[in-house]
Amino acid sequence: MSRRASAAARQTSSPRSSRTSAAAAGVDAAGRPRGARAVTKKVADTVVPAATVADAARQLLKHELKHMAKCLKRCSQRWHRKPEYLHQTRISARRLQQHLALFGELSGKTRQVRWLHKQLRSLLKASSKARDLDVLLHHSAAGDIPAATRRKWQQRRRKLQQPLQKIERRLTRNEALKNCRRALLKAIRTSATRKRSVAVASAPAASWAVEQAAIRLAELQTAIPTVATSKSLHRFRLQVKQYRYQSELLLSLSDNAVIKRLVGCLLQVQKQLGTLQDAVVAARSLKKTGTAKKKTTAGNHSDRQARIAAEATRLHTWLQTKIAPQLTSLGRRLHTATRR
Repeated sequence: MSRRASAAARQTSSPRSSRTSAAAAGVDAAGRPRGARAVTKKVADTVVPAATVADAARQLLKHELKHMAKCLKRCSQRWHRKPEYLHQTRISARRLQQHLALFGELSGKTRQVRWLHKQLRSLLKASSKARDLDVLLHHSAAGDIPAATRRKWQQRRRKLQQPLQKIERRLTRNEALKNCRRALLKAIRTSATRKRSVAVASAPAASWAVEQAAIRLAELQTAIPTVATSKSLHRFRLQVKQYRYQSELLLSLSDNAVIKRLVGCLLQVQKQLGTLQDAVVAARSLKKTGTAKKKTTAGNHSDRQARIAAEATRLHTWLQTKIAPQLTSLGRRLHTATRR
């Protein structure tokens, strides 16, 4: 969170920073998408040595549920020490959502699946305002916001922590999350015996992952925005985020070189568009502070909106001229791999 928020802070204070300009191309000196090397290393540590899709789904579900429980505990108990804990919890919850979407045919529509979906939605909804406030507090640390206003925001942030702690208690009470995990693992294990899911459950994990990556990449290519507005770019960012988490899960199944490149590319797009969205949230929140004279506040807000509009135009051009060709190239390579 801190790196993205600080980048957004620089964006609202200058029309175009040198760092942002350097990242605009989206590739490093070797021609790889920026961030691909770090993502490759992180995901390579979680490659699942599974023969079938069902085996892979079970191993990934174990890992994702345990990781989310760990992140949520940190966020609930030590959030004031490191705001990044909240961001990690939200990422973990979204990855679990995408696991359920990717392997939904195996886990089915059981009561436990519906319960977990509900808990994840509640967690993300309860943490949304807290996350926005964390970004705002980070912005105001480098600005001229009065101390009294910052204290008011900090008090509000403490209140927003209460719903998160309530959710954490609900998930740990009577081992609710552990019982849900056992039920889901059993459902996936028995999917190989169900007529509707036996084909997917018994499919080779590596080849299935490449096929699914090709399908999702084709869907994403059609979603690239045609207009340069912060709203359209934000909607596209949410789709990129979903496909990135699914691609990371698929990479855990196959360790395919093309999927690695795809994950790195999606990560770069998400970071660039996320920085813009942080600036939008900060500008909207700062406008409501009412800490300065009306004319001064209105002028500052107009300047921020102008910089945001200019950055949205730049990012839209970047998507059309740099990212779209990369996605097309990756799509062709994945399509070729599925034919082998």
